[in-house]
Amino acid sequence: MNNWDEKWSQFLRDSESKHKYAAFVLLTAYLFINNSINAASSWTEFSRSDNNSVALWEPYVWEYSSALSTALLVIPLIIAIRILDQKVKVGATWLGWHFAFASLFSVAHVSLMVAFRKLVYLFSERNYDFGIWLNEFIYEYRKDVWGYITLITFYYIARFGYQRLIGEASPITRDTSQITNDNVASTLPDYLLVKKLNKEFLVQVTDIQRVEASGNYINLHTHVGVYPLRYTLGRFCEEGAHQGFMRVHRSHAVRIPAIVSISYEETGDGTIMLNNGQSVALSRRYKDDLKQALAPNQ
Repeated sequence: MNNWDEKWSQFLRDSESKHKYAAFVLLTAYLFINNSINAASSWTEFSRSDNNSVALWEPYVWEYSSALSTALLVIPLIIAIRILDQKVKVGATWLGWHFAFASLFSVAHVSLMVAFRKLVYLFSERNYDFGIWLNEFIYEYRKDVWGYITLITFYYIARFGYQRLIGEASPITRDTSQITNDNVASTLPDYLLVKKLNKEFLVQVTDIQRVEASGNYINLHTHVGVYPLRYTLGRFCEEGAHQGFMRVHRSHAVRIPAIVSISYEETGDGTIMLNNGQSVALSRRYKDDLKQALAPNQ
């Protein structure tokens, strides 16, 4: 991995907690810009008629009520899709659930949209008539289903690209066909697979010299580069104990064979020097456990 790739990936990992808000803001901005254009186009068509009775503000109310309804429904929709992807694999059942989601999305979208329009019209001298409900709903349903397909297609493409940019690692699973759920060993595998951009990296766990907590990820430092893994630091140390990993700080862990020296301060904290020349903070909270691990027979 080159330096620019790693800096960009690290920036994405460090700012991950803000990404969902940024995505929502961008989507909302897109909806209102797109619907503003639609409203302007509609007004242009109405104004060409000598018998036009539509006020200038009405197309904007129609379009903005639709945009606002969609924006409000996006968050529960994405939550539902994430739950679906965790519980159901891609297939007929998965498609069936998406069809159900699309139908519910359309019903909710039309209901909210009409409610917003009627609310705005209460403050005007005009009346809002949605029309014959069945006919109008079928018309809106066709548009909403297409909008749903567009939305989730963009979601899956964006999620795939996002994961590739971050370069998330994943453990290479063992063959557990002969192991029951009650006795699966909670240990790290020997290798991790890292997918980053158009490359895949095979990282041997024993090549990891230190581990650093970073938001929802931990960064695995080797002599080659830094690889993110969606794990907690505590879980990694617990499962990697047999491979020499030990927590030495609230945000840091090291692999014991990589330690060259340890220096202590009067406060009880310390500094660990590794064989790659890097240093790691040692918290006094973990000092005694580290000493015992280095000299278990003393």
